Amino acid sequence: MASTRQLKTKIGAVKNIKQITKAMQMVAATKMRKSQEVALNARPYARKSFALLLHLLKQANGEDLGSIFWQQRNGKKIALVVITSDKGLAGSFNSSVLRAAHKWKQEQEDVRGRTLTVEIVAVGKKGRDFFKVRGGNVIAEFLQFSDVTTFADVRPLADWVVQAYETHGYDKIVVCSNQFISALVQKVEVRQLLPLEPDALKETIEGIIPKTGKYSELAREEQGPPAGGERELSYVLEPSREEILKNLVRGLIQVEIAYFVFESNASEHSARMVAMKSATENADRLQEELQLVLNKARQAAITQELTEIATAKEALTSE
Repeated sequence: MASTRQLKTKIGAVKNIKQITKAMQMVAATKMRKSQEVALNARPYARKSFALLLHLLKQANGEDLGSIFWQQRNGKKIALVVITSDKGLAGSFNSSVLRAAHKWKQEQEDVRGRTLTVEIVAVGKKGRDFFKVRGGNVIAEFLQFSDVTTFADVRPLADWVVQAYETHGYDKIVVCSNQFISALVQKVEVRQLLPLEPDALKETIEGIIPKTGKYSELAREEQGPPAGGERELSYVLEPSREEILKNLVRGLIQVEIAYFVFESNASEHSARMVAMKSATENADRLQEELQLVLNKARQAAITQELTEIATAKEALTSE
């Protein structure tokens, strides 16, 4: 059994750790509320933007208007955008994304072999370090976003993705990130960003509005088919459909990238808040256990002293 001094030292260390984790929990909770508000407020806008993008895609395909953003390529060069955080202590937030991204990369390379190249676009230090250690080709990295991410933080990433797809010869761009479900639940998603495909856009649109919780009522309030459904709207476009598609599609793709980053940012702070809360509770439990051991040690020492006194007295009396 540890000595009383050792137990007191351990209890003091646990108290210090508990104070740190409690403070980190409160900070993460504040950031979580702000980032969650940003992500949730962006969802209705993102849903309408994706629905418009899907509508333009259908019309463009129907009228045979060529665009590199929805023309299928041979798929020999893929950019995988992995969205993680710069900091740790966020539970399984980073590990779940990195595990899913690494698995997806391996599956693609196993199927296509040497004919396929998967390059990593790392958003966050954790993703960059993970793939560099494992020999992944990190072609670009975007670090040090604000604690509560804004569109100004995301714009360099969005501009790079659009430009890279147009000029660097990528056949496909895929995003792996966490989607915010609730403060306790985050879901890892691997979604194709480019080229634009109706099925992928529909899946993204359906996943924006949650089935329960905040903003779930938006899905019920919409009239007619859901966004991206069969109902088609007629637009009067000036100066020309080609010119509008050329600029509008780029902007809508940037909105889609921002949506993924906002969801990941809310998920990060939620995961960190839950992790620090769990750490604080574990420190409380460990402190109680150590205090119980200390009390037992004190009681044992007192009992031993009383026994020694009684024994000495008995020895003196017997003489």
